Amino acid sequence: MARRGENIRKRSDGRWEGRYIKGRSADGKPCWGYVYGTTYAEVREISARKKAEYGIYNLNSTDITFSEISEQWLYSVRQGVKESTFSHYQYTLRHYLQPVFGDFKVSALSEKILEQGLLAVITPTNGKQKPLGATMAQECLSMLRRICKYAAHFHLIRPLEITVKLPQKSPKILLPFTTEEQKKLQSFVMDAPTPRKIGLLLGFQLGLRIGEICGLKWGDFDLLAGTVTIQRTVTRISCGNGHTKVVVQSPKTQNSHREIPLPKSLLRILKKLSKDFSSGTWFLSGNEEKPVEPRCYRKSIYGYLKKASVHQAHPHALRHTFATTCLQAHCDIKTLSELLGHADAAVTLKKYVHSDMTRKRKEINRVFENF
Repeated sequence: MARRGENIRKRSDGRWEGRYIKGRSADGKPCWGYVYGTTYAEVREISARKKAEYGIYNLNSTDITFSEISEQWLYSVRQGVKESTFSHYQYTLRHYLQPVFGDFKVSALSEKILEQGLLAVITPTNGKQKPLGATMAQECLSMLRRICKYAAHFHLIRPLEITVKLPQKSPKILLPFTTEEQKKLQSFVMDAPTPRKIGLLLGFQLGLRIGEICGLKWGDFDLLAGTVTIQRTVTRISCGNGHTKVVVQSPKTQNSHREIPLPKSLLRILKKLSKDFSSGTWFLSGNEEKPVEPRCYRKSIYGYLKKASVHQAHPHALRHTFATTCLQAHCDIKTLSELLGHADAAVTLKKYVHSDMTRKRKEINRVFENF
């Protein structure tokens, strides 16, 4: 489909027609040139080339390569993103895009080169890498577009439109813990409560992410008001040299910085345990020096699930269980969205609003009870 402002249309004879300004008359009116083709993509590319030929984009002459301009783009965004985000950008750029596009001169890039190269990134034929999944493929496409837009901003290339068919995302089935399993987890924690075990309750009763649980300090709990404030997260990131490091940073998004009320049973046990710790003590590690990192805590969770005799699941299933339980109890979407720290309710709807078979059967029977 033609984009608004491209001056490309489909003619009644089935061909595509594009027009471009090839000059201006003495009174300043545009003089139009026309190109034709059998497909929109063909006309789009020819039109863009014609625009460049007639100086519409006023391109600057340079021998800069894709590697060089992409590194400039990378460091131009550094101050506006978190350290973990920058690390991820850096890995994606150097591991996937630069090996394919790095030696190309920016001035030589075209839609065809970029689209064919991106397909080689997504589905490599060298046998050294596996095909990319839907999420990483989308990230590579998005980054490539941003770099090209950055280059076009400096008039190093004309504006380019990259269109590639990406792999389809296969839905991941993450089963929440049943009511019976939640009771087992509750009993397991309360029989001999420790901060590390209580992390399970923070997951399936408050909906905290594992990085947020690792980032808690005792001072984040207001035991008089009965609330906990989420104001940091712990994650492990790449250093760009084959090594990784643990960083403590602000929560995932602005909305992830939130205050959550504590269930009464959880509040009682926290009051008993809090006497042994200062406000600056990391909740899980029990010391003021460093937090427990998510990778280590995941191992603890898997062990706890086994001891509690519930099904083995990814630790994110605890947060998924919280969302599902709230929905089944008819919690309104706006409140649930704020509790989960989502940017808006649409994210919550997309991720969690899907009925289980019990609710589906109940609704079918309710709707058709008089038939």
